Amino acid sequence: MIVVLSGEGKSDLGYCNNNQGECRTPEFVPGPMTWIADKIIADRLRYSMLEATPAQYIFIGKTQLLNLEARRKEQHRKVSLTGKKRQQETGSFHINAWMLGAEALRIEAEHGEAAIAILFRDCDGTRASPNGLWDGKWEAMTGGFLRARLGDKGVPMLPKPKSESWLLCAAQAAPYQHCGRLESMSGNDGSPNSVKDALEAAHGARLSAAQHVAWLDDHGYDHAAVADQMPSFSRFKQQLNRALTEVGVPEDRGN
Repeated sequence: MIVVLSGEGKSDLGYCNNNQGECRTPEFVPGPMTWIADKIIADRLRYSMLEATPAQYIFIGKTQLLNLEARRKEQHRKVSLTGKKRQQETGSFHINAWMLGAEALRIEAEHGEAAIAILFRDCDGTRASPNGLWDGKWEAMTGGFLRARLGDKGVPMLPKPKSESWLLCAAQAAPYQHCGRLESMSGNDGSPNSVKDALEAAHGARLSAAQHVAWLDDHGYDHAAVADQMPSFSRFKQQLNRALTEVGVPEDRGN
């Protein structure tokens, strides 16, 4: 099985250290969100792909997805990205998932091996954000995977409000306690109640992506406890398990 990843920056799924649009180990540097995804996958496989078969992770940068979008527009001259029924705010989520889904199918065909795709995007938003913002972005991403004909093998990774809330659930003074409230914190980094500042306070410093990975290595991550309390994480975990089932990983090994 191949896992195709695409995120927004070093602090989530990781990055290519050679500035290429697509990479795998050793050029791919996994971020904390890849570490968490790998632990869920490991519960199904009974081994960590990051540790045992890291080359099975293929990373595609956000810029590469934008380049693929531009190329498709040139080839077809006219491609509807948002449409009358799709809001501009969620249109990019749809097209990113569409492009990543198409790339996952290309990689699957080239390698002769089943592939799933994980697309990371922060939901962001503030307390003043409209109701349904997260739902709209999730639906846009799942719709993009469907448009690419990847279907259930496409996995949105959409923390609410952003990845720091998932990390804070484990790092706060009382780990894995009352984590549902963290989804109501502000995703605006300039807010006095931002989840990024709360995570920094929990660690006593603003950690780099590599330091977050090292912290996870040292402390672990109880993804079952997080899924029980945080709906955005639960939806991600459910869809990831659905994708694993789709490519033939036995269900009875999962949590």
